[in-house]
Amino acid sequence: MALVKVGQVGQYGVNKDLSQHELPVNAWTDARNIRFLDGSAYQFYGHGEVYNFPVVIPQYVFPVTISGNRYWLYMSAGKSHAVTYTAGIVTHTDITHATARSGVVNQWTHALLSGLPVVNVGDTSKVPMTWDLNTANKFVDLVNWPVNTYCKSLRAYKNFLVALNVTVSGVNKPFLVKWSHPADSGAFPSTWDSADPTKDAGEADLAEAISPIVDGLSLRDSFIIYTENSTHRMDYVGGQSVFRFSKIMGMSGMLNRNCAVEFDGWHFVVTGSDVIVHDGQSATSVLDKQTRRSFFQNIDVTNRGLVFCFKNPFLNEIYLAYPSIGANSCDKAMVYNFVDKTVSFRDLPSVNHASYGSVSTDLGGTWAQDSDSWDSDLTFWNGPDYTPDSARVLMASNDMKLYMLDASASFNGAIPSAFLERRGLSFDTAESIKCIKGIRARISGNNGKTVIISVGGADTPYVDPTYTDVTYTIGSSVATDLFVSGRYIAVKFATGTAFQWRLDSFDFDVETMGAW
Repeated sequence: MALVKVGQVGQYGVNKDLSQHELPVNAWTDARNIRFLDGSAYQFYGHGEVYNFPVVIPQYVFPVTISGNRYWLYMSAGKSHAVTYTAGIVTHTDITHATARSGVVNQWTHALLSGLPVVNVGDTSKVPMTWDLNTANKFVDLVNWPVNTYCKSLRAYKNFLVALNVTVSGVNKPFLVKWSHPADSGAFPSTWDSADPTKDAGEADLAEAISPIVDGLSLRDSFIIYTENSTHRMDYVGGQSVFRFSKIMGMSGMLNRNCAVEFDGWHFVVTGSDVIVHDGQSATSVLDKQTRRSFFQNIDVTNRGLVFCFKNPFLNEIYLAYPSIGANSCDKAMVYNFVDKTVSFRDLPSVNHASYGSVSTDLGGTWAQDSDSWDSDLTFWNGPDYTPDSARVLMASNDMKLYMLDASASFNGAIPSAFLERRGLSFDTAESIKCIKGIRARISGNNGKTVIISVGGADTPYVDPTYTDVTYTIGSSVATDLFVSGRYIAVKFATGTAFQWRLDSFDFDVETMGAW
């Protein structure tokens, strides 16, 4: 049989649901902290602490711009802060409302109107609040908001604010959509009075819905409303009606608030039993026949309300953050590359929320403050690590920290545990015993550092293989010799001492020993 070549190792990503022995040779049956990109498999870039240090546990985070300066706002269980990096100094400013909001993780929502933030805590005791972007001022109640009215979610659509799942005078109206009169540029809406015929404010019940509204998000020229079990579209038509409502999907809704992301004219949505993408008309499962069953089986049921998603636009990725079994915060993410259509998995540092936006150069301090060792660091003076005007992801951690994604090769100073594994390889001759005499891998990364290659064999695809390990030294190893036999072959690549590495392709040196 000689050499069996395996190329395009990042083509398919991870597939945990289908039978491993039926998958293409370059598909993977498991992986951790491995990114599939442009046909290769990379160890995920890491994360580093920035904006040292939050004074509270951040539950929700998003960016704003003030007179050309980059700020990030973060909300906690009782406080609100604005943080910026200016003239070499990180400044956290307390902008907490006079009546503090008792925030809960993954219950917050927000909207931006002409750059002005409107934040909603999502309970039935505090109204939405706004900030005028003046660091000398605090959050205040949203002006002209109707009395004794609260909502689960508040979003922006065009110049309107849209309140979803509304409570009025203590009575919850879970199907109610309420919208403001359109706001003038640089201002908040002048009224929410649906009885005023001279204004466009109004409200409507989703009469076709059978479950409460969860959240909503703009898509192209429409606004998409998600209930627990259905999806509806809201379109501006003007006139007396103002908006037209129509049902898109009757059996697919949204799991939690903050479980939808827009990309390239599509929505990525976490439903109660699947992960889908749709364009406002038709929907397709992202995980079906790939990792759907294994993904939902690994979510901690008690804390499933913490699940949310966010976009990493520079690398065409959407992160679906979730608490694994036994976790009390989001410690894992399923990562979907919406260009390559691959799925991978990454560890997260107890993340409560994340968002993307612009950050400042040299964020978080000087070289002396950088915790990464020289061979693990991706930073350069005036280099691309903290790029101005680039969409970077900031993560609000339950560790009372703000982390920036893809800022380092390390995971906040530590080498991540990363591997990718393929089991059940028969090379189309399941009846034959194969002897693997060596493996030739094309791996790049930190020269002199190591990756551990394991090759195993088994008589059936349903038992764990017996592995033999060899060490691959980046920059010097070409071929590694070993001796493994079995009808079904497995291979695993794992981090040794390398902070960063990439697998492009590899070959097996195979000899057929005999049949049944």
